[in-house]
Amino acid sequence: MKFHASVCAVAVAAALSACGGSGDSPPPSSGTQSVAITSANQSAVARAAVNGGFSLALVQNETSNGATTSPNSTVVAERLLQHVLRAAVNQRKSIASATAHPDTGSSETDPCGVSGTLTSNWNDVDNNNQLSAGDILTANFQQCQDTPTLSVNGTVTITLTGTPTESQFTGNAVFASVVAVYGGVTYTLNGAVAVNEVDTDTLSDSSFTVASTGLTVGIASTGYSDSIAFDSGMVAASSFLAGSSSLTLTGSFTSQSLGGRVTISTPHALLQQNGDAYPSQGSVLITGASGSTLLVTALNTTQVQLQVDANGDGTVDSTTTTTWTALIP
Repeated sequence: MKFHASVCAVAVAAALSACGGSGDSPPPSSGTQSVAITSANQSAVARAAVNGGFSLALVQNETSNGATTSPNSTVVAERLLQHVLRAAVNQRKSIASATAHPDTGSSETDPCGVSGTLTSNWNDVDNNNQLSAGDILTANFQQCQDTPTLSVNGTVTITLTGTPTESQFTGNAVFASVVAVYGGVTYTLNGAVAVNEVDTDTLSDSSFTVASTGLTVGIASTGYSDSIAFDSGMVAASSFLAGSSSLTLTGSFTSQSLGGRVTISTPHALLQQNGDAYPSQGSVLITGASGSTLLVTALNTTQVQLQVDANGDGTVDSTTTTTWTALIP
């Protein structure tokens, strides 16, 4: 993880880019009914899962410190909050240097690229004059617009759970009414996640786990709206290599548009090449009531295959083909 001045390329490391996320989610609460997946609602289920995955990647990259970014306009998460911790990182440009640490409890406000400001604060809780476990980093976005198509408002607070190095970062991140507007889509984030990132010269691996308090993401555009509530224990993991990115999702969430809960996993890594608008390979498995499933498979960068097993007997009941653009707002 190269702690560059501009932390975090937020956004969707792709709706479906995959790479090794794993982890067991706690059983969903009995208060929310699982959605029965059928041929009639397959498109709605696929859309909620894909856009929910995008928003998760958004959170992950918002809190990560890697400088890897994707040029793809559809990988929303990788790009939504490109400078989530930029100011905080600027305050300690040389983490390994014993002579280049900011003053205890430092705070500074910087202008964003187009308009608005980003105020960052470092609370040196143990007063050791260096970033270490227990310290608190806060980024407050005030109508911060870094590009003509991206604006952010709200506060992200990260409590370090380990002493960061040039290759590893761990912390607990809390999102307080963070609103990111990108490409005509508005994302509203509230909740908390645990973040872990490990980088080498050629590979960046990052993951996060939704905290016990949960994480809610609102998604709104002219053609689509939903509210996704991710259950505690939901895990997302991303990898970034030169020329490509990937993401896996494991856990469960409730979708307002679907009126219930589904679980999600990635049987095969969904890979997206830099320069491509959408993933070209991989699959996402969505499971609903009574073992009903929907397998979403990337056929190429434009088409997606949907396969429904409505009764959970392991036999595909229907197969259809749709487009990425039909699923993404």
